[in-house]
Amino acid sequence: MKDHRELYNAAVTEGRSPLDPLFLLLTLIFVAGYILISVIILAVCRYRAREAKLKIISQSLLLSLFSLFAWFVIVTILLQTEILTSRNAMIYYFIGYLLWSVVLRHLIGKHNIMPDYRKLFHILFKSAPTAIFLLDRKGSIIEMNPRANQWFEGIPVQQITSHFQCDDGPGFNEILALYVQGKDKAANMEIRMNNPDPNQGHMDLMMGFELIDGVNEQLFVMHLTDVTSLKDTERKLLESERGYKHLAHHDLLTDLYNRTAIREHLELKTAGNDWFALALIDLDNFKQVNDTYGHHVGDLYLRHIADTIKFGAKPGDLLGRIGGDEFVLIVPCSEQSEVNALINDRLSLLSETSFPHEATEIPISFSVGVSVYPRDTTDVTKLIKYADEAMYKVKRSGKNGSLIYSRI
Repeated sequence: MKDHRELYNAAVTEGRSPLDPLFLLLTLIFVAGYILISVIILAVCRYRAREAKLKIISQSLLLSLFSLFAWFVIVTILLQTEILTSRNAMIYYFIGYLLWSVVLRHLIGKHNIMPDYRKLFHILFKSAPTAIFLLDRKGSIIEMNPRANQWFEGIPVQQITSHFQCDDGPGFNEILALYVQGKDKAANMEIRMNNPDPNQGHMDLMMGFELIDGVNEQLFVMHLTDVTSLKDTERKLLESERGYKHLAHHDLLTDLYNRTAIREHLELKTAGNDWFALALIDLDNFKQVNDTYGHHVGDLYLRHIADTIKFGAKPGDLLGRIGGDEFVLIVPCSEQSEVNALINDRLSLLSETSFPHEATEIPISFSVGVSVYPRDTTDVTKLIKYADEAMYKVKRSGKNGSLIYSRI
C-alpha cells in the first residue's frame, strides 16, 4: 500500500521515529504478539507444573518478558514525545534486549534448563550489528563479538580501550572506577577510536555502558555503535554554518568586516563607553584605475589597499570595507590622545607605497575623515556622518589628506 520511502524515512536521524506511524504500530503489535504468545506458553507451563522449582522458573521468565515489553513501550513513548532521538532510542532498544538476554542466560545457567537457549544467545551475540564487549571489574576484555573483531582487527585485545578518546568528561578508566565504586550505573557517551593503522582512519562511536549484577560474577557490558557518517555530516554542517556566518560579516573581495559587522562592533564599543577614533578612508581617483586597467586590476588594487592597511593596524584596531572604494578604521584612543598622529601612524605605510602591476606602479591616493567617540557624539549614525563630512572636506580641498571632524 505504501512505498518503502514512506514506511521508513532514512533522513530522520533525530527527534521522532523514522518509521511511518502505521508501520511503527504494526511493529509494536508484532512484538507484543510475540511476547503475548510466549507469556501464554509460560503461563500454561506454570499452571501444569507440579514442582515448585518449575513454577519459580516460569514465574521468573514471565517477569523478565513483562519487563522487556514494558521497556520497549517506555522507550517508544519517549521516542514519539521526542524526549529521545531516533539514534539514542535504537541504543536503548538494544540495551533492553541485551539485558533481557543476559538475564535469560543467567536463568538458564542457574537452573540448567533449555540448554539450547545458550546457542540462541551466542547467535544473537555474534550476529549483532554493533560491537559488544564483556569486561571484568578491572576493565579487561573477556569476550567480544565478531563485529568488534572486524572493527579492531590488528589491535591487541587488551590495548583496544587505550585507543578510545573521550572529548569531554572522565576517561575510560575513570568511568570504570566510578562503576566499581557504585557511583554510577549507566553511561552513554560519544568517543573517537583512533586506529593506529593510517589506512583505517578514525571511527566516531556511541558507547553504551552497563554494569551487570545478578550473575555469578560482576561484568561490564560495553556496546559500540558506529556513528562516523553522522558525525562527519554534523561536522560539515557546523563548518557550513561557520562559513555562512563569516560571509554574513565579511566582505567577499577583501575579507575585511562589512558594513553590518562594523556597525555591530560600533554598537558594542559605544555600550562599553570606550574612547575610539573612527576613520573613513575613501580612495582618490579609483574610477580612473578601473577605466584604465580594467575591473580585474581594480579588484587587485582594492585587495592591496586592504592588506596594506591591515598590515599597519595594531592589536585592538578594527578594519572594514563599507563601500566600493571606502574603508573604515576604528582605533582605540583616550581623551588625551593625539588622534591625528594615531591615524597617520596606521596609514603611513599606505601613504608611502604604490600598487605594482606588471611594469607599472599605480599610485595610491586617499582622503580620510575622522570623528571621535564620545567627544563628537555618542550616536553611531552621527559618528559615521561626522567622519564622512570631514572626509568630503578633504576631497573638496584637493584630496590626499586627512581631517579631524570639528563643529567649527
